[in-house]
Amino acid sequence: MRLCPRPGRSPSFGPEGRGAGGPMGGKRGILVKRILLLVALAAVAFAGCLEREPAPTEEEVRGMMAEAVEDLESYRFEIEMDQTVEYRNFSGEGSLEGERISLRWRGEINLTGFSSMEKIESRRTTLAGDRTADDAVEVYFLKNTRYQRMGGEWIGLLEPDPAFRMEKTDQLAHMMEMIDRGEVAVEGTDRVDGERVWSLKVAPDEDTAFGIMLGQISSIDPRIPLLIEMDRLFERGSELEWTVLVSEETGLPVESRISAVYSAGPGILRMPPEAAGGMEIVIETLEVRRFGGYGEPVVVLLPEEARSAPVLPPDLPEGEGFPEP
Repeated sequence: MRLCPRPGRSPSFGPEGRGAGGPMGGKRGILVKRILLLVALAAVAFAGCLEREPAPTEEEVRGMMAEAVEDLESYRFEIEMDQTVEYRNFSGEGSLEGERISLRWRGEINLTGFSSMEKIESRRTTLAGDRTADDAVEVYFLKNTRYQRMGGEWIGLLEPDPAFRMEKTDQLAHMMEMIDRGEVAVEGTDRVDGERVWSLKVAPDEDTAFGIMLGQISSIDPRIPLLIEMDRLFERGSELEWTVLVSEETGLPVESRISAVYSAGPGILRMPPEAAGGMEIVIETLEVRRFGGYGEPVVVLLPEEARSAPVLPPDLPEGEGFPEP
């Protein structure tokens, strides 16, 4: 047990001495020295009393996070994903050296009101920088209807199961499920916008790690997995690091950061090793997800141009009706 000095008690000092400045000057000098010494000793004595509590265990962190998100009604999120793919030593007509993909995705979700908004912007640029392609998508879900804009056209689609649509949109729940299936280690503390957070290192289980790999690679080009033995890539050619920052005060996730490198060469590419030669596909990904606005009002307003969009009925099995709004 660490013993702390009682308030008002200070270490005793020896007999007063006299300085060279005479009785008054000497006493004043001694008094100043005593005050400085007292402050220094108090700082050392009380430092142990102010030590931070030890980091929580894995079980405590899981319980804290689960309790925090249990009755969550709303939140906002931002996703930034930057990827680079290189096709090394590929030759022939139409061969590419590679490209960079930048994705920005923000949204807000009202879990109790069954409504949400998402805006996604992406840019693809060749490694040479001579060609660029931009794309943008907006998605609103309101009153059992999903409205989506791709390019300049709006279209609506009736959703037979609003709860299922919310599950598909709930980015926080998706991340929590992946964390729950993996291992978590508390590595220390940090600050995000002045807020103290726990820094967690997450080791996902194999199924989750494989799903992350497949999703990241397919988001670049869904044809790439057809060129690669994905099981071999997972075992021999992948590196993944995942850090999650959690608020000490609320237990809610603040940020998730996944960095990954995938390298597919001879023995992993879907071709005989002798034919692959020095060919290699290298993919680097940095994916950052930020969460905030927990519990704040989320009111989804449909853009004016979307209100006149044609609304298509869902493809329901025969005999199955559509619930009333």
